[in-house]
Amino acid sequence: MLQKLFKISMVCLFAGLFSCQDKENRQESEVDILPAEEKKDELRSEDHPMPRSFLLAKMRENDELSAFTEEIKKSGLEEEFEGEEGIYTIFAPANAAYDRIPAKVINEADSIDPGESQKDLLRYYMVEGELTLGALREEIRASEDGRYEFETALGEKLWAVEEGDRIVIIDVLGNKAKILTSELEEYYGAYHIIDNILQPGANNGN
Repeated sequence: MLQKLFKISMVCLFAGLFSCQDKENRQESEVDILPAEEKKDELRSEDHPMPRSFLLAKMRENDELSAFTEEIKKSGLEEEFEGEEGIYTIFAPANAAYDRIPAKVINEADSIDPGESQKDLLRYYMVEGELTLGALREEIRASEDGRYEFETALGEKLWAVEEGDRIVIIDVLGNKAKILTSELEEYYGAYHIIDNILQPGANNGN
């Protein structure tokens, strides 16, 4: 009888050991899976370029740009950014820049239905590719006359120059806008907050 009980005890002991070992193996297997899944997510986040609308979403988080992002939304330009991939640099006027526009001009603008003309005006603030503050300084200093010329998404030009420790953007009508702050959004592009409104036209930036 004692021998039989001993055999039963040994069977239960081995069964328990195998059960514990099996549980440990399953846990190790699960631990191995998690880093692999995280790695996949990491690889996906590093894919370039990202949808262009992600940059606009980042800009909407900045309260200083609420007037500009609202203009983009009203114009319908934001819808064109949805789902389209690409890296952009945007020169975005701060709210204070819009506050300086005469009320009469604002009222007249509000009475016009948003269309291609408004979209074109906003495209003038956008540049394909990533133009960081450092890249702008390098291009300015590498130019012969200290003026870096580049083309916007509208197809018209802007110029960048250095004035003291600031970088200034000049439009085709000669209006100047200082870059106040700059943000580089990895995988999305970059945006610079400027202190004035820019206007496309038919001048040559002088």
